This record gives sequence, structure tokens and C-alpha cells, in this order.
Amino acid sequence: MRKRAGLVAAALPLLALSLGAALTKEDIKVHSLANGLKVLLVEDHNIPSVALYTFFRVGSRNERPGLTGVSHFIEHMMFNGTPAAGPGEFDRRMEFRGGSNNAYTGDDFTAYTDWFPPAALEAMIAMEADRIQGLAFVPEVFESERGVIASERRLGVDNDNDALLSETVRATAIMAHPYHWDVIGWMSDILSWRRDEVMAYYRTYYAPNNAVLVVAGDIDPAATMALIEKYYGPVKSSPPPPPVTTVEPPQIGPKAVLMRKEAQAPSFIAVWHGPSVKDPDYLPLAVLAKPLLEGESSRLYRRLVRDEELAISVFGGIQETIDPQLFTIYVKPRPGADLDRIEKVLEEELAKVRTAGITPPEFDKALNIIRTRFYQGLQTVAGRANQLGAAEILYGDYARLFTIMDDYAAVKIDRVREAAAKYLVEANRTVGRLVPEGGAK
Repeated sequence: MRKRAGLVAAALPLLALSLGAALTKEDIKVHSLANGLKVLLVEDHNIPSVALYTFFRVGSRNERPGLTGVSHFIEHMMFNGTPAAGPGEFDRRMEFRGGSNNAYTGDDFTAYTDWFPPAALEAMIAMEADRIQGLAFVPEVFESERGVIASERRLGVDNDNDALLSETVRATAIMAHPYHWDVIGWMSDILSWRRDEVMAYYRTYYAPNNAVLVVAGDIDPAATMALIEKYYGPVKSSPPPPPVTTVEPPQIGPKAVLMRKEAQAPSFIAVWHGPSVKDPDYLPLAVLAKPLLEGESSRLYRRLVRDEELAISVFGGIQETIDPQLFTIYVKPRPGADLDRIEKVLEEELAKVRTAGITPPEFDKALNIIRTRFYQGLQTVAGRANQLGAAEILYGDYARLFTIMDDYAAVKIDRVREAAAKYLVEANRTVGRLVPEGGAK
């Protein structure tokens, strides 16, 4: 991610049973331009603020060996100038008008996020339409930003033991699909990207027919659409990007990763192949993650952190992605902790879930957490813009937000047990351990 947080922002906060009365499907005004740009408008005059979110259907899922990490690199380059606005000018013009911005890249899409007063609406639409079609890729800036990405990788992955183990486990578990690599990409690719290839990638994916524009807040929908037509209408569409056709083959036996590295404490990760976000099995596994992993009352926290004092923390869950990805359990062991015992405790708890499922109070806890987080995400116009755009990309239809409540309500407690028995099994598992140099296995 540019500027502040980590590389990948949460694409879509885990969904709740209801959107509540504050937002309805009828509040969303949907438009499509002749060039293929889809526009979602949400009028809300509670505060004088506007959120303009642009989503492109491109992430690490669309990359290939040799160009890994390029989606994230282009996210950085999008703030480095066009013929109409030089490097840094986007930020300067926006901040002059009282706005701020950011961006994030994930496995399945890249999002650009702008927040500003209503008076800046036309200027922001003009600047966003400009950089969708005219990114400069000045050679000197290209090389400078390459160095920034390489440093980001060194700091965030190569010199971070937990991140390095996570990347290695992911690449071991996922062999064929582009989810094999992290969003940051491989260092050898970062250092060898060719400018002409990156520009071709940008022209392929940064086109109106591959984008979704969401404008939420203190706007007049008709006037806003007139501005969007004015500035985005002339932007030419591109041929449809090539589809992602690779399907990850079933895993046919347990895998293990053992890393020995200088470290103060060990690291431990376990992953299982899981379903895509649109698969009926996704919701039961999303429910399971809460009583299993979240909070001091969760099963693994009680066993690993409180009772046996093997770990400092435990967390994880199911990835929300277009194609099947991973259900992950991260354990931060205490220095000197017995990793064999940690793995045994994990298997004991999962065996209980596969056999007996979860209790009604645990089920209720899960739904309450999901509901609360979703409502929190809808409290701001920025949160609404983010959720609508992410749903459009992940599900293929923003309206999924207004039907997901029925699906969660329909999840039966036995489906949690069935999903665990289907996915969280030994043959589907990859376990990663990082052992401090000189320590025992």
C-alpha cells in the first residue's frame, strides 16, 4: 500500500446479517458509460464530505512469472505523474483543496481512495480520469520507484521472519495458481521489470471497461454523473484482459516447511486450501474462524495462550478471494516454545470441530462479530464506497451486499462442522515452522 499501512488492505469486512436501515439497495444509483465504466453513486448529506473510490480488476492474480509485484508497482506509479500533472502534483492539488488519498493492492484488485470536500469533486474526477489513461512512466521516476518497492520488500518480507515464513508457506501450499506469490512479488522480478512490459500491463488493465467508480457522500447524483461523463466519457476502452484460467490442483498429502534463521523466537503457520468467496462453503468457514481464533474466549487462544502458555497470540481465518485460497492459522510462539506441541494442540482442536462442530453460543458469537464489523464499515461514506466496490469486484455484483444477510441467516450450525471436515484435514494442510538458528525442531 502506498503511504501508510501494509501492502494489502482488507478488501471487504466480513459481512453481517443485515445492512441495517441506514443503507438500502435503492440508495445506490447505477450507471454505465459507453466505454464500459461502471459507476455507483450513494447520496448522503449527513456531513459535507465525499469519498471517490476507483477499483481496477487487477491484482497479483493477474500477474505472471517475470512480472510478479507489478500491480503493486503501478499503484505507486499512479501518484508519479501524467503529461497533465507532474510527479507529486496529484497529492498537492488534492491537499490544496482539503482532501487526502491513499491506495491499496490485493490479490484480486487495486483500489484508489480519495476523500475531500464537495467543492473539490470536479477537480478530483478530472485528475482520476487523467491518470486512468495517461500515466507518464518517466524513466527516472520508474527506477526511483523500483528502488522504493525493493526496499519495501526487504523491510517487510526479507527482514521479517513471520512474513518470510508466511510467503514461503503460501508458495508451498499453492503451486499452480497465481496466488502462489504475494502481492509484493519476488525480488528478482522487482529488479528486472522492463518499462515497456509494465506500460503494456498498465494499458491492458487500467481501462474504463476494467474499472468500477464509486462516489459516496454529499453529492448531487445527476450533477456528479454529468462530471463523470465529461471527464471519463472520452477515455477509450481496451480489449478485455486475458482471463485467469489456471485452477489449483487438489493437494494430495500434507506438506511441511522448515526454515532455520537467526531469530529471537520461533514462528508457526498452518494453512489449508479453502473455497472462493462465492462458494457455499465459504460462509461456514468464515463463521468457524471466530470461535476458533478470535478473542480471549476462542478455543485456540484458551489452549495455546492461556492454558499451556505456548504462544503470545493466535489469529487467522479464511481469505476472501475470487478464486480458492487459504484458511490460515498464525501462531506467535513464545521463545523456546515446543512447536510439536503447538501443532498437536491445533490438530486436537480441529478434530473436535470436525467431529462435534461448534456450540450454539460460539455460533452466536461469530455472527455478532461479523455483524458488528460490517456495521462499523458502513458508518462512513468511505466505508460504504469501499464495501460496494469490493463487492462488485469479488462477487461480480455490488447488490450481493443486500442479499448476503439471507445467506448468513441460512447457515446451519452443522454446516460449520461439515466444512471443517471437508477442508481442515491433514491431506489439505501445509505447516510452516521457523526455528531460531541452533534451536531444536
